[in-house]
Formats: sequence, C-alpha cells, structure tokens
Amino acid sequence: MMHRSFFPTLMFRLIGALLLTLSVMTPVQAREWQRAELPGVVLYSDGYPHELQRWALKLQLFDALLRKQSGVAASDAQSGSPLTIYLLDEGKDIERLTGRENLNGFYSPSSEGSFLLASRAPAYHKDRMSGQISLFHEYTHHFMYRHFASAWPAWYREGFAEYASAITFDVDRTARLGLPNWPRLEHIDRAPMPIEQILKASVDEFKPDDKARFYAWSWQLVHLLMSSPEDRSRLDRYLSLYSSGLDPIVAARAAFGDLSGLQGRMLSHAADPRGSAVIPVDIGNNAEVPVTALSPEDSRLIDVRLMRIAGGDQKAALKAVQAFVTAYPSNPQGRLELALALKDSNPSEARTSALTAMSLAPGDARALAIWSEIAFRQLKSNPASMPEDWDKIRSQLVAAIGPDTRDPMVLSSLFRSYLAEPRKPTAQAVAAMDEALTLQPESYELRSLGVYSFALQGRDRDAQRTARILASDPHSGSLGTRALEVLERIEQRRVRAN
Repeated sequence: MMHRSFFPTLMFRLIGALLLTLSVMTPVQAREWQRAELPGVVLYSDGYPHELQRWALKLQLFDALLRKQSGVAASDAQSGSPLTIYLLDEGKDIERLTGRENLNGFYSPSSEGSFLLASRAPAYHKDRMSGQISLFHEYTHHFMYRHFASAWPAWYREGFAEYASAITFDVDRTARLGLPNWPRLEHIDRAPMPIEQILKASVDEFKPDDKARFYAWSWQLVHLLMSSPEDRSRLDRYLSLYSSGLDPIVAARAAFGDLSGLQGRMLSHAADPRGSAVIPVDIGNNAEVPVTALSPEDSRLIDVRLMRIAGGDQKAALKAVQAFVTAYPSNPQGRLELALALKDSNPSEARTSALTAMSLAPGDARALAIWSEIAFRQLKSNPASMPEDWDKIRSQLVAAIGPDTRDPMVLSSLFRSYLAEPRKPTAQAVAAMDEALTLQPESYELRSLGVYSFALQGRDRDAQRTARILASDPHSGSLGTRALEVLERIEQRRVRAN
C-alpha cells in the first residue's frame, strides 16, 4: 500500500515528467515522413504510405495530361533539377508553417531548389479549396515556368492554373477538363472586374479579397477562351503578341477585337458542370510507386527544413535547427540548415557551421557553395579585401564544378561571386550560369542573374526576353522591371559611345 505522504510527491514528479515530454515532443517533431520519387519530382508526406502512393498516382496523371495537351515530351522531366513536394495533412499545417492565413498550397522556385507545399485535404469540394486543387494549381505554375520560356501576363498564368486545377480523373484514368472552379464562383457572383484591369494587373497590387476576385475573373476569362477552337486561336495570337513586348491592351485589341465585346462575353459565360472534354491519359503500366519511411533523424530534418524555407516564424525555425544540431551533431545537412538559417543574422557563425558541414561531408559541393557565399559576403563588407582573397575562395568552387555538376545553386554561385566582387566573369563562370538556368529556369533569382549573364555575353535578345519573362511574372514583376531598366541604360550608353 502506498504511503499517503508519498503520493503527492510522486504525482508532481509524474506531472513534471509529462510536461517535460510534451515540451520536447512538439507536433512538428512528432511527424513521421514518407518519401517517394517520380521522374523530376521528389514527394514527401507525413501521412500513411498508401496515401502517398495515391497522391503520386494523381500527380503522374496530371503531369501526363499537361504534357499531352502542351506537347512537352515525358523525357524532359529528367532534364532539369527536381521539384520537391511536401504533402501535409491539412491547410492549417501550411498556414502555421508559412504564417499566412487561408493558404492551402504554396510554390517557391527557390534558388536552393524549387519546392511545393500542399495538403492532403479531400480531393474536390464545391465550397472550399481542396488539397488536390491546390496541388494541381501550384504544379501547373511549375510546369509552365519550367517548360515555357515565354513572357505571359499575370491573368493568363493564374487563370490557366485555376483552369487546370479543376481537372478531375475518373477510375478509368480519363481526365475531365473545363469543370467549374467551384471555390472561385462566389467571387464571380460579385461585382465584375473590368477587362482592362484584368489584362494589365499584377498579383502583388491587390489586397487579399481583391486578389481572390482577380483569380476568379482570370479563371473565367481563360475558361471562356479555352471553350472553342476559334477562341483558343485568338488566345494564342494574343500571347504571341504580348510575349513580343506589345502593350497588353494593344495586343488584346489586335487578337480579340473590341474589348467591350470580350467583357460582355466573359460576364455571360457559364462553365458547364459536366466539363468541356473527356481525355484518356496514358501513364503506362504504372506499377505502384515505392515508398520509403524516413528514419526519426531524417524526419526531424524535414521538419526543421520546412520551418525555415516556408517563411513563417524564423526565430522558431532557428531554435528548431539549433536543437536538431544539438541532437545530431554529426549530421552534415543539419549543419547546412544552421548555416542557411544564420547567414543573414550571424554570418561568422554561419560560415563556421558550413565549414563543419564540409568536414562532415567532404564531397558535398553544396556545402562548399554555401560556405563560399558566406565568405564572399564577408569579403565584400571588408574594404581591405584584395582580388587574390576572392580568387583563393573561388578556386575551390572552380575545382568542385565538373561536367556532371547538376546543382543550380552550386553552378550559379561561381557567377554570383564575380557580380559581388565585382569583376568580369570568366568563361567558365558564364557557362556554369547558363547551365544553372537551363536546369532551373523557373527560379526568379537565376533568371535575374541570367539577364546579366546574357548582357555580358552580348546576347541582347536573350537578355531582353528573360527580363520580360520576369517583368510579366505575377510574383517577380519588380525584379523584371529593374532588369529592363538596367538593360535600357546599357543600351543608351552604347548609343552614346558610338
């Protein structure tokens, strides 16, 4: 029999142990991640293996449909750097990671590697954005940026992603196109958006509610223009004129005629609930995609990486990375995460962490690239630095970049070092930059660097084309505008010099 005076002491000890356990076992740390690979895609999910296999099948079907409709060969999937997709349980997980409300999906063409967040929320709903809609929307963005180097307007990029995201697949693997994007219809029922505003708008200029209206009316316009061969032909002409640099309103009038007539058609257009087409999709025999369960260490690494790259609470992200490094001091990827988390706030400690990662994984070129980037920053801030100081660090990068290097971050780091110094890049640095842009053309940063690389090579048309792509992008318009302004100043100086 337990002595009465002993019971409270034992109880408090048990409660204390429980609280300590709960403080250590945060929801992020408790997740167990699964991994699967598709051509050009790495998938992670914190759900059950069979869930990941089901979502992998959906993505295979969707990718095959986009390729069938656009004429992009399946072999191109292996030609670039892979897209990483993280599938979480519900939208609230994404909101918590990003610190943004009402977010069910997120795509970032980061220079570290393009990634996508989506939820496994039920596949199709008429009243809210589902996980499938968000996944398809964001994957469409990646597909368009990766495979079509064209300056397309914000309304078309977002409207087509909205159009594609409503696609569903039947059990016989046929795709149903042209379905209503139900969650957007409530915005269609409100005040219409003028056609001129749609054609000229950038996503960044809208407040959240107006942004939702813009997405809705962009979808409505794309749905209208995809509904007949004649309208698709007009749309193709418009996109060609716009990509050539023509003013969006001038291009629209040339392709569509009277814009008030187009506005009227858009207002009266209604999507058929049955869809506009049924298309069979072939993905071959499609054996089940193998799924690998990550170890507790690797699962926790995914958690801390997501906290950092998703852009939410960065103080909490730093604490999580520091805790990981304390728990797993010999993990080189953890040291790299710490270097990346500290490189802006504490470059000296970040450089030390990157150096530790290099010692733990001597053959890891990315560890060297991150260490070099931090070292170059410190040289740039030091007015006493000499060219030979830059060359000493740069020589290690040159030695690490070989014919088989396919990491855009590593390849572009050599070119960036010359811009930071500044000094005219070598032929090897320019070639590495060209390869980086080929591997990851969707990256805003790499496209911006590509503008200057092309300009330095005298490839003026490529520089202008790449800058126009940036300027027309819904999320990088300011980068492109600045690039175009720089190119204009360069051209003016050339004219004056002649």
